[in-house]
Amino acid sequence: MINIALVEEPVNTKDFSHFNESLPTLFLGFAIKNEYDNRRLKINNIYSPKKQLFLFEKEKEEFNILPLYGLFLKLNDLGEKLATTLLNQDLSNKITYPHYEKILSEYDLTCNNSYSYLNKRIYPIDFNCFNKVCNDKITKDKKILQHLLYLDDDKFDFQKFGAFKLLILA
Repeated sequence: MINIALVEEPVNTKDFSHFNESLPTLFLGFAIKNEYDNRRLKINNIYSPKKQLFLFEKEKEEFNILPLYGLFLKLNDLGEKLATTLLNQDLSNKITYPHYEKILSEYDLTCNNSYSYLNKRIYPIDFNCFNKVCNDKITKDKKILQHLLYLDDDKFDFQKFGAFKLLILA
């Protein structure tokens, strides 16, 4: 058991590297909020998960770092078109959720579950849209979340569960 009091501790980033993916990219994994998440959330190593720090501008000249743990995947054509559309918006201001929702609807995509992550260059979409924006072979796996977390059907381990995020990083 991992001590729940670690929820109050900031993320120890010593195992995280600087962000070094080509943009735009699709992220599937966890946004690590505290040291409890950092210690408890484990992705099966066969998927080659990475821990990286994504620097983004939250407000004008106010930068934040988002610790990410998961997979960085290539966007398909639809995902690339969406990323281009988003990057063509006025990036000097944060995009509003209603405007973002309207753009997503033009691509038959949604963002009902993780809209709080919407920021300049961070564009969340719902997991049920995964196979619409990515052609990676894991999109065909009907139990991908179970396999990523290597969950046992016969055993419940609540500390392994977390909210997977699907983010377009641009």
